Amino acid sequence: MIDRVKHVSLLAVAAATVWPTTAVHAQDNGDAVQEDTPGGLNVIVVTARKREESMQDVPASISALSAEELDKRFDSDVRDFADSSPNIVIDDTQQGPGGVAAVYIRGIGVADVEKSVDPAVGVVFDDIYIGQSSGSLLRAIDIDRVEVLRGPQGTLFGRNATGGVINIARSRPTYDLSGKARLTYGRFDSWKIEGVASTGLTDNLAIKLSAAYEKSDGYIYNAFYDQPGQRSEFYALSGTLLFEPVENLTIQLSYDHQKTEQDPPQLLAINRSTDLFCVVYNQCSPAPGVPTSGDRYVSISDGRLEKNATFKLDMAIGKATYEIGSDMQVDYIFGWLKTDEEINQDFDAAPLTLYHTDRPARWRQTTNELRLTKGGTGPLTFVLGGYLWDSRYTINLKNYIGFAGPPLLTSAQDVTQTNKSWAIYGEADYEIVDRLTLTLGARYTKDKKSSIVNDLPIFIYGTLVEQNPIATLPGAISMATPVRESWSKFTPRVSLRYEFTDDVMAYALWSRGYRGGGFNGRPSTIGAATIPYDPETLDNYEAGFKAELANGLVRLNGAVFLMKYDDMQQDLDVPAPGTSTGRENRTINASSAELKGFELDLTALPFDGFTLRGNLGYLDAEYKDFVGDIFSTGTPVDATFLDIRRAPKWTWSLGGTYETEIGENATAWVTGDIHYIGAHEITFLNNPNLRNDGQYLIDASINVRFDRTTVSLFGKNLADEDGWTIGYDVQGIWSYGAPRPRRTWGVALTQTF
Repeated sequence: MIDRVKHVSLLAVAAATVWPTTAVHAQDNGDAVQEDTPGGLNVIVVTARKREESMQDVPASISALSAEELDKRFDSDVRDFADSSPNIVIDDTQQGPGGVAAVYIRGIGVADVEKSVDPAVGVVFDDIYIGQSSGSLLRAIDIDRVEVLRGPQGTLFGRNATGGVINIARSRPTYDLSGKARLTYGRFDSWKIEGVASTGLTDNLAIKLSAAYEKSDGYIYNAFYDQPGQRSEFYALSGTLLFEPVENLTIQLSYDHQKTEQDPPQLLAINRSTDLFCVVYNQCSPAPGVPTSGDRYVSISDGRLEKNATFKLDMAIGKATYEIGSDMQVDYIFGWLKTDEEINQDFDAAPLTLYHTDRPARWRQTTNELRLTKGGTGPLTFVLGGYLWDSRYTINLKNYIGFAGPPLLTSAQDVTQTNKSWAIYGEADYEIVDRLTLTLGARYTKDKKSSIVNDLPIFIYGTLVEQNPIATLPGAISMATPVRESWSKFTPRVSLRYEFTDDVMAYALWSRGYRGGGFNGRPSTIGAATIPYDPETLDNYEAGFKAELANGLVRLNGAVFLMKYDDMQQDLDVPAPGTSTGRENRTINASSAELKGFELDLTALPFDGFTLRGNLGYLDAEYKDFVGDIFSTGTPVDATFLDIRRAPKWTWSLGGTYETEIGENATAWVTGDIHYIGAHEITFLNNPNLRNDGQYLIDASINVRFDRTTVSLFGKNLADEDGWTIGYDVQGIWSYGAPRPRRTWGVALTQTF
């Protein structure tokens, strides 16, 4: 395997090249990312601090992909952006429909399907924070800018950005008729059709429409039904209006509708010889790390395969910007997001009904943000703002349990949780003396959450036909009124930036992140349902530099960091005697931790037509104080020996693109990238059967453009790495996991106008 990887890696490096960049001019709303710098690398303009500025002027660790770079990639969703930044891991946990994101930056993140668990890395889409993991694997349709902000972003982005932020923006409508359409066919009978078009309707009104359709048989085969086990269809429609009624006033309105219909994700059982499912039901792994099916891409699940899992998303965004003079503006941003999902999923991953769930869930969120921004070239620049958040989450959970007693025991639970939050924030730069700038920022956040849980009567099934109900088990949860709790937090930020020259600067910063407390979303006992867990905080100490060298032909950015966690939230699987399953999952404040490391980002133009890009991340993550009942014995133990999940010691990427003219109005380019993710744990208890070794993810493409038509041949995961993207232990009963997507290839036809 190592020799094969090295061989493929050498081929990819030999083919790796980067296209010469053309001008992408900044638009009024900051959506564009690059401006021309004659003879060198393009200036990357970002809005990571909610105002336009060069990435090289931001005193923080940040990576960015421009519209031009994104146009030449073959990204499917947010997961594909991971190679653009060091110390980041993004996976789909396969625990629900529509994609459930596990986004980790510098070892900090969440891999849980429950919407009661707040994300630790913020995914922000067109200035709207996505408050749940489901739906955060946003599709790569009409994306104009991607920014990865590493480290806590508690000042400008607020709570639940302890690990960082992935900031995604789309282009705004244009008055000139323009657009793009792409048709893609790939392995596993995968089809994708997507397009976007924009034009002016009047002198002050423009419209943009986009649409996409995808279908695939998926990369998992179901041997129980002898058919593809991961079929899916995806539809998306979006419309945006840009209205400029008077001078200095811009109004933008957008609406998105998306729907996914799919087979429930196929999980794989990895059961040890001592696990209940192996001892009693003969569902045993043939070897360590090998699923009970014998193959990571073969499922033996008896769960329904009728594209009966659905995920629907509707989102409305309204933005109004009024310019006050030449360097000040007021922005109001409204966001509304609704998701509805249904799924009946086989979590035992066996050809038996041992543990299935039916999980219809609904999510609603509404946000309002008002901010005043001062830019310009004066000694003082700032952004001041206020933020309101309102969300509601409901799930009607049924567990079909075939291992806990009668032939089939069905338990049901209704959970509704709400969250109301407000914040005020500000961040200002002041040039103390020539080339020395002080940044001060702060945010005050107030959260108020409620939760109500009710267990419904339990039913015994003989042949999956309802019989007489029996009394609810002792200790079952029955709440007449919701429980409520509130928290508040002050999150400051201080940094100093010194510009040695116009092209070289260094900075030092301290920032604090905060993730809200909450209530458990799938409790089995009244204590877990009513006793909240507390917020966690993270202090980040960071120093870095940003430099453009060799007359603008080389860009090198770097940072070292030390992050200290307090009250780190952890999910524990613990005994729950007297309940339907005998177990429950609890979130507790169990530990402190320390994470330190460094990061490097490189972009260079070694010779005409060739751009080299690379990044390198090192991370040392460890618990410092962690006592908990991690083995479900009823006795807490010192758990600092555990490794933190999804915190590989090394990550790096190396790639590039070479472009050349091949005739009149015709160009060709070849691109390749190697993305390395070091060995890391996937499960909380560091289950060796679900541990990932180092992985080399290799992508490449060959492209030819004739005038406005481009034909591409591409490959992804060419080394066919099969590492786990999710792993979960139900201690002593069974464990399950899911592998990353298999090697794939395809052809694409792109037309612009």
